[in-house]
Amino acid sequence: MVGLTVSASVAAAAPFRAERVVIVGRVADGAPWTDAPTEARAGEGAELAVVLVGREGWRRVVVADRALAIVKLGGRTIEASARRDAASLGPMRVQWSTVEPHGFREGEAENGATSAFYANVSTEPSDFGRWLGYDRIDYFERVIAPWSDAPGARRIPAEVTSGEPGAVQVAGVGTVRYKVEVELDGQHLATPGAERTDAFGVTRAVHRVSIRQGDDFMGWLAAYLLVPEVFGSAGGGANHQTERFTGADCADVMVGAMRRTGRKDIAYTNVAGLPRHASVVAAPVVLDDDGMPPAPITGIRRGDLVRIDYGGALSGHTPRSWDHVAAVWEDRSDPRGPHRGMADGQLDGFDLVIHMGHPRLVIEPLAAQSPATVDVLRWKPASTRPR
Repeated sequence: MVGLTVSASVAAAAPFRAERVVIVGRVADGAPWTDAPTEARAGEGAELAVVLVGREGWRRVVVADRALAIVKLGGRTIEASARRDAASLGPMRVQWSTVEPHGFREGEAENGATSAFYANVSTEPSDFGRWLGYDRIDYFERVIAPWSDAPGARRIPAEVTSGEPGAVQVAGVGTVRYKVEVELDGQHLATPGAERTDAFGVTRAVHRVSIRQGDDFMGWLAAYLLVPEVFGSAGGGANHQTERFTGADCADVMVGAMRRTGRKDIAYTNVAGLPRHASVVAAPVVLDDDGMPPAPITGIRRGDLVRIDYGGALSGHTPRSWDHVAAVWEDRSDPRGPHRGMADGQLDGFDLVIHMGHPRLVIEPLAAQSPATVDVLRWKPASTRPR
């Protein structure tokens, strides 16, 4: 019994040696803290925190603040016997940064793309749409919480912000990634950052925070704010750039948002292919320079898809029948008219649409896409046929 007691004391006295630092997040108060992507609804109070993984002698130990009641790493709950309170380690300095994509490519494209925005396919009229290979997406890091040894520095709100001027932000929704650095007992540890990329963009090793407005199509579409445009976005299965929130084009961002609602039956396609998954609710009509149709287009709802075939100077600028797609964001009207800018139940140039612009999702009046021919689609309901 004496020998066993001595062995236990020696094991307990072994100093902690950190091997790596991990970011964990929780989507709402009372939810587990996990190293999976932090995907939350706006207003839920999502947070991020520091967890250290290391060893005490031969034992694997996870160090986290005691207030992190349930911690899951790799899908497994860390048992109390394998946890230590971060307060027991002494001073720990922490610095937080965001990992963000540049909206436009920083240098020449390695795949030969000639556009200023990222593109996997040619945008040249002579061979428009020809596959070029995956474009390299450029990333940068931005310190948002400088070095601090205060206990509260180990935990921060999971906020979506951008370090690039002009990036559209809406009530804290969108996608951004985080990096944390820790200094402890002469060690410097850091989670992966801007350097951790593959062909599709930043890897899953960099902690992603995606905040959505709600669980429906438009709610998830808002979660793609700050994701860069990649014309001809692609990738197999879970590696599709839109699935990974690394990049999307105008049609893929719409499909990706719908898939996030659980509609995995909807496959990625181009603008012309959207009628396979959506019904036409307004036939093609020409909008003038101000985005006004010759006759009222009624019965349109928030979230309806507006396909666009550009006219005017942009007429025929692609060989495809439809050039672009947007979604109805908000019904508005002429501020000088009878509805004084409020909803009037009609689609026209005053209505706000959300679409993949250059270089990210933008929200602007439909008139900004005119003159053009447009039609309107609405997502088909999920099939009720037996599987």
